[in-house]
Amino acid sequence: MLALERYLALYNRFAGGHGAGGTAEASLEQVAEALFCTERNAKLVLRKLTEEGLIEWQAGRGRGNRSQITFREDREKLLLDLSKRYAEDGEYNKAFHLLQTFGEGTAANEKFMEWMSGSFGFSRQPGKEADVLRLPIFKTIMTLDPADFVYSLCSHMIQQIFDRLVLLDESTGQIKPGIAHYWEHNEEATVWTFHLRKGILFHGGHELTAADVAFTAERLKNGGKRNSWIMRSLKQVEAVSERIVRFHLIRPNWLFLKYAASNVMAILPVNLLGLSEEQFWKLPSGTGPFQIAEWKDGKLLLGANPHYYQSRAHLDQVEIVHVPQEEARKAGMTSWQQLICDPTLRDVTVENGWIQIESKSLCTSLLSWNMQKAGPQRSETFRRIVNRLIDRHAMIRELSGYRDFPARGFFPELMTAQEADGDSLEPEEAGRLLLEAGYDGTPLSLCAHPGHAEDVNWIAERCRRAGISVEVRIEAPYTIHDVLDEIDLLFHALVFPEEDVSLIEGCEQEGSFLKELMSPELSRWTMESFDRALASEDPASRKAIYTAIEERLKSEAQVHFVLHMKFHTDYHPSLKGVRINSLGWIDFKDIFRA
Repeated sequence: MLALERYLALYNRFAGGHGAGGTAEASLEQVAEALFCTERNAKLVLRKLTEEGLIEWQAGRGRGNRSQITFREDREKLLLDLSKRYAEDGEYNKAFHLLQTFGEGTAANEKFMEWMSGSFGFSRQPGKEADVLRLPIFKTIMTLDPADFVYSLCSHMIQQIFDRLVLLDESTGQIKPGIAHYWEHNEEATVWTFHLRKGILFHGGHELTAADVAFTAERLKNGGKRNSWIMRSLKQVEAVSERIVRFHLIRPNWLFLKYAASNVMAILPVNLLGLSEEQFWKLPSGTGPFQIAEWKDGKLLLGANPHYYQSRAHLDQVEIVHVPQEEARKAGMTSWQQLICDPTLRDVTVENGWIQIESKSLCTSLLSWNMQKAGPQRSETFRRIVNRLIDRHAMIRELSGYRDFPARGFFPELMTAQEADGDSLEPEEAGRLLLEAGYDGTPLSLCAHPGHAEDVNWIAERCRRAGISVEVRIEAPYTIHDVLDEIDLLFHALVFPEEDVSLIEGCEQEGSFLKELMSPELSRWTMESFDRALASEDPASRKAIYTAIEERLKSEAQVHFVLHMKFHTDYHPSLKGVRINSLGWIDFKDIFRA
């Protein structure tokens, strides 16, 4: 296949408008330059391509006579065939890289994506009674390390592979047994003891014990990871016996059971099975319903854990394929949910038998000002005018999609009727107020990742109409943290799978946008406030503290709440066991096809 890639590289460089069958002039030096190799190696490549019938090479004889190259194969067909071969071998990254590099000016990408769409959904492995679900995702799985993840996609995948001491029943809000079948605490909620089930096996085969739990907690506290916040009050964790583990806390924590149910506290094998961090995370081992069979080249292949203590998954295998967002957009592939049954059934309507469900949990979008940087955002008046410029109702009306209703806080139940009506400014009025406030036209840098591009472009246009110069900056999820000190305003979103703990995580997680961009003094105050909330056994008292945090964020205008969104999915009635979890994803374990 390397020869075909070299052919495409030469075709892109020299064929121009000639196409297949056309002849172009090319010197040996130019060929070497196009192939990033020496002239000696370029000669070998030309000979190989000639032998395979892909080109004809006529070397120039004498001064002034240039060499000629004739291309025999159609670029689009060759590119499409080669991309399909890479995909069939599971090398999806290579396939998409090839299309991005050589596909401009052809329909190869659209044809490839149409072919790919036909391979998504349920299937049965030839010669086996094995049910396989194959689906695309449009975001990158950044990490599967519970101590280091940020995004909800990573959290969802971690939930498929690992398990926690206890589980949160999303429908009732009650704590259920997980790895631990029983637990107890002292009167001050500073000592928590968990009794572990027998016979729970890691995917590698060894049995889980209290030592694995203690290792996980100590790694969180001392490992310098993003999610070390969750063990901030841990004084000591001890393996009392093989089946009993005890946590000693510096301060009371009446939410510790919810902490223990968080994916951040997914239990890892002690000492990572003797492997280095780098080695272990290439193919991590947990105790969850699925185990990793392969993770590379844009593909995550999960196999059912036959020994799962909470009953085996109905599916035998789940194959996750990373489709670059831009390629998916070009091909009109916007919803992976529509592909999990029959890719030919694209008319997703109730009339055609499809069922729509929505999540109970919310995703809340926010704007966070960079209070660590000089700029117009240092003026509270400026920040308030920008906030009032954003007409949430108009934004929902014009952008539609799953933007459900305006946000005036983290949680909609705390929003008053007056706040729901909003207090927006028309751009002309905002422009007048900006002049009065002394805004001098300094450009504003507004940043988001690609999934929020529509939202930030809408906000930027609204600001420009008021006379604010806005530079929109779209950064990939894996680079956005590196540029926070360069931007003035960030559009981001928080998912709340569990209200209390998710809110604490959003403010305390190392590298979280809220924490990174707010002033150090406000960050310290929020952490102290959360400590007071954790020390209270009364839910109403905790809620009052959360409300106070929310009110201060609004009163200082360092953060603006934008929209609340629910997660939705459509599925065909031949699918059973489908539900949206609190992270906005469909859990794989209970799905089957009737």
